[in-house]
Amino acid sequence: MKILMLVNWKIEYCDSVPYDKQPPDYYIKGQDYWFYRYFAEKPEVDVLDISSFPALENFEQNTLHFYIQQGLKAIPKLSNFDLVVSHGMPSAVIVALWQRIFKKKVKHIVFDIGCFNSAAEDGAIMKMMQFVSKSIDGIIYHSKCQKEYYEKYYPWLSNKSKFIRFGTDLDFFKNDELKKSDDFGSYIICIGASRRDWDTLVKAYQTLDTDLKLRIVGKVNSEYENINGIEQIPHIPVKEMINQIYNSRLCVLPLETFYFSYGQMTFLQQMALGKCVISAKVPSLEGYAENMKTAVFYEPKDIQSCANAIKTVLNDSDLENSIITNAKEYLQKECNEKVMAQEIEAFYNKIIKS
Repeated sequence: MKILMLVNWKIEYCDSVPYDKQPPDYYIKGQDYWFYRYFAEKPEVDVLDISSFPALENFEQNTLHFYIQQGLKAIPKLSNFDLVVSHGMPSAVIVALWQRIFKKKVKHIVFDIGCFNSAAEDGAIMKMMQFVSKSIDGIIYHSKCQKEYYEKYYPWLSNKSKFIRFGTDLDFFKNDELKKSDDFGSYIICIGASRRDWDTLVKAYQTLDTDLKLRIVGKVNSEYENINGIEQIPHIPVKEMINQIYNSRLCVLPLETFYFSYGQMTFLQQMALGKCVISAKVPSLEGYAENMKTAVFYEPKDIQSCANAIKTVLNDSDLENSIITNAKEYLQKECNEKVMAQEIEAFYNKIIKS
């Protein structure tokens, strides 16, 4: 099988594995890209990223919210492939539009991370998405809550869609060789550069009677700079982020409520690194953990609920250790990249044969 993969981020095209990048973020010609290394029948995969010249990149990302140049690069290549796979609708729009207008037919599967236009229920962009989506052959989604949206607004795709849990890379996110820092276990960590409910977490933290710091990694917010116990670190490379997580006492993920794939990657990575993860109970995490067994959930936007969840873990080491152990077993058996890849391969084959 020959696959053209369109990803909605920049990747490094290189000759050897880069130290500071995860497998989705680099491509070595002649080697299996990302999760394809787990396919039973190895496909030949070419990868196109969103690289362009700066002005167009800025316009595409911040104004259009889809990628013209990537799609135009892909169109002349389509007939050379058995399958086109777009990771994210921003990378799918041009190819889907081309095939819709000109009645071309190369099988096209989309990983619908953003639930089309962030699960929009009206507007011109939604109508455009409905139009182009009629040329799409299959949808993979990582959040269960998206199914109801497809049934209501994209019924022609409902039977062509498949929920596949995102699976974390247990080879990359592992703690076997990590070293404890001088401040090991001295802080609670919150990872994320955007779409985090920092206010609820900060206010919950302020109610705690603890010597643990609260370390916010990914963004520096000026309103939290002078609050006792709070440390802030801007965006850091992934290897440094892994060390920050490993050396924390526990992880809190104050997610916002969105009805698309969001938060699962950070959630599972922290579990893989051997930490008890406390998270807001949001729709995007439905089916990813069991409360008080593999993670701890609190009610979104609820300061007291968040504080109580943190206190529960800090005051019960047996519970904390049990959650860590259960989460590790769960990832190894059910929610890892290999399991995800096997389900993706089965879906690809189904669409190809349909």
